[in-house]
Amino acid sequence: MLQLVWLLLLALHIGAAGVWWWLMPGGFPSSATEFWVNQFWPPVIVVVLVVALLARGKLGEALLPAALAAIPAFWLTFGLSARLTFDQSFESAWHTPFVLAFGLAVLWIHKMRLRVRAWWLVPLFVIPAAIFGWALPGTQRAPEPSTTPVGASFAPPPPVLGDAKVIKLAKDAQVRPDEGRVVVKRDKMILNVLPFLSFTDRSPDRSWVALAPEGTSKPTNRILAAKVRDGAGWKLYYKDEGGSVMGVSILQALGFSPIAIDASSRIEQPIFSHLNTYAEIAVSGHTKLTVSFSPVPDKRVELAAPAAAERFAYVDANDTFHIMQAATRQRGPFTEIASGHLKKGDALVVTLYDGDKAAFAISLADWSAQASTALSPTAGAGVPVNAIEMLRAGEPETAPVLLTFSLASTSIGRGTQSVGHAAGVYRDRMTITLPK
Repeated sequence: MLQLVWLLLLALHIGAAGVWWWLMPGGFPSSATEFWVNQFWPPVIVVVLVVALLARGKLGEALLPAALAAIPAFWLTFGLSARLTFDQSFESAWHTPFVLAFGLAVLWIHKMRLRVRAWWLVPLFVIPAAIFGWALPGTQRAPEPSTTPVGASFAPPPPVLGDAKVIKLAKDAQVRPDEGRVVVKRDKMILNVLPFLSFTDRSPDRSWVALAPEGTSKPTNRILAAKVRDGAGWKLYYKDEGGSVMGVSILQALGFSPIAIDASSRIEQPIFSHLNTYAEIAVSGHTKLTVSFSPVPDKRVELAAPAAAERFAYVDANDTFHIMQAATRQRGPFTEIASGHLKKGDALVVTLYDGDKAAFAISLADWSAQASTALSPTAGAGVPVNAIEMLRAGEPETAPVLLTFSLASTSIGRGTQSVGHAAGVYRDRMTITLPK
């Protein structure tokens, strides 16, 4: 009976290594930690454990005890390392693997040591397993943030709150102060723009967000603090992570009256999250919406239905802007639709078409300057952590559309690893025009 338990334990670890190998993203260079953890070591572990499980005769008698000794060695060091690496995410969870591994170690010493035929094999299995168990938690810890906040500090809100009534900028343009949204209407189409840095979740210790203790993975809570006149426009102040401010006005002098937004969001210490947005653009009332980007102006991207393969865009470290399509939902492998040049610091112009007519053009002056081009731990295949996601809410072409811009997130791919935003002020200057 005990022999069956040991063999089942070995089979479970073969399955676990195989599942990790299958599910975790690939396509990383050998210089990346993910290459070794996701692509190299899992198949090696599978092969070694399968040989130990299936070997017969003298080879099996030599390999099996050593392979079984490696299992508690791995989990003992993993439990200790996880507790030290993630002091909150594994504050209590580390006990389970550590205690079970300790029990297995005692059982191995009591029962299996008498069956060892080649003692020299035991340290050959145990030492690498212990090292790998100790190192694994660190490979899942988010690196230092690589976003680049470019905004300047701003004054605290004035003491007078004002009211949260809708601000009418023009006949078809308004600001909803309580939500921080700018709403523009053109014919039947309605454009909603939210220009603030917002976090959907977070990790308190740079671990996977899914492991964050209850109550620590909170979304950004934004509350209107003040609303004041600012020349011909308005300035809105908000209490949130470290404060946000938005100036909004109509640029009458340019003739075609574009709407200018100058928003800034401050975070006072690094925040590590899985999902977040630098800006959101929501569109409704269209017949069929397509999107083009200034680095590839002649390519109009059709938005996929909710259950279809997602289409997204990003800029890489070589200043190349890519428009991509996933294989399944937001998961790879990924296929490139188009690419163009977007130098760091250049404005990105997004044009929204309804049928053949250009309805809105939105210029984001600061997105490329602040976006991180570090490789995403969840996407692989050279995809970085910055992303522009294009989502359609339903199957009909007329369903509302949401474009989300992130400077560093892990929404593309598999897993909920966190990625960091550096402390500082993030600026989002946007200009909305109505092309003729």
